[in-house]
Amino acid sequence: MWWGVLSLLFWFPLQAAFLTNHMETVMVEEGQKLTLNCITSVTKNASLQWLAPSGFTIFFNEHPALKNSKYQLLHRSATQLSITVPNVTLQDEGVYKCLHYSNSVSTKQVRVIVLATPFKPTVDAVVIRKQNGEKHVILKCSTERSKPPPQITWLLGNAVELYGGLHHDFEIDGKKCNTTSTLVVHTYGKNSTADCIIRHRGLQGRKLIASFHFEDLVADQETASASDVPEKSSLSSQDLQQPMSTVTMIENSSRPEIDEKKEQAIQDSDLTTETSAQYTGLALRKSGILLLMLVSFLIFILFIIVQLFIMKLRKAHVIWKRENEILEHTLEGYRSRSTNDETSSQEKNSKTSHSKRCMSYITRLYSDAKTKRKENARHSKLEGEHTHIPESIV
Repeated sequence: MWWGVLSLLFWFPLQAAFLTNHMETVMVEEGQKLTLNCITSVTKNASLQWLAPSGFTIFFNEHPALKNSKYQLLHRSATQLSITVPNVTLQDEGVYKCLHYSNSVSTKQVRVIVLATPFKPTVDAVVIRKQNGEKHVILKCSTERSKPPPQITWLLGNAVELYGGLHHDFEIDGKKCNTTSTLVVHTYGKNSTADCIIRHRGLQGRKLIASFHFEDLVADQETASASDVPEKSSLSSQDLQQPMSTVTMIENSSRPEIDEKKEQAIQDSDLTTETSAQYTGLALRKSGILLLMLVSFLIFILFIIVQLFIMKLRKAHVIWKRENEILEHTLEGYRSRSTNDETSSQEKNSKTSHSKRCMSYITRLYSDAKTKRKENARHSKLEGEHTHIPESIV
């Protein structure tokens, strides 16, 4: 019996794995249109159903199940069920399932990832002077409300592209974040430039660039020196505590285009980072699924054990009840038989005593009759003797 239960327990997860055809990933930008297609080759007695990430039915064939108007039916036929979400939000993110019902049930899963593209970055600069007379420039590049966090690099005047200190500040929902990159420059030329470059999956290969010209900083410094006005800092003390990257020197040269090999290396780095993040997330999801399956398996085993224990108790109770009934019937039969035996013995004893009394009475009558006969015979003998007296005596 246990082998049968265990085989069933292992068969259900394996069957679910066989019925799940594949996992498809769709990336869509926030505010854009999402289209989900479910296509099958089986046309006879087939039904299609779309499930939301929450597990509720969106459409069963052409019949809507949710009262939410954001889901719209795009196409319905014997082999296809397509739905759309015209204006995608971050709440629409998750795993959608299409169930195909025919002789068996097959499942198609679509993981929808909603991207929020970052805003155009802004660059702020502040000059920090030390007591020994040295000074350096802190550059801060900021962008807001992106999902996932963007990649920020700095392109210096001689096609030198590097990373600055990166800081992510997530919003309350934990999805969108505001990102800043900070770079410390110790030496720079009057004609030098620094460009902040934003890369993001939602930009589809495009870049957001914000440029800073050090000549503007030099002009501001000269104006401030002429008017004896202290320099104003656009960075707060909290910003200065963020991670920073230091550059010792920027050459005075014009800004060329990015080298193709370096661009390819940066893109490969982005791809590696995204792949690593996806792999980590997939590993976590798999471990969570395995843990859930293990817990479900243990709960099911415990349920089977409890059911078997209850069945055993019921069986023992039935046997005990049956034995009690048999015992009660046996006791009743024994009691009735004992009563009958006592009654019959009493009747027998009464009959015996009556017959004894009768016999004694008859015996007494017989003896009285015999005695009376003897007395009669004796009297008659005496009378005869008196009647025949000898003559001589007379």
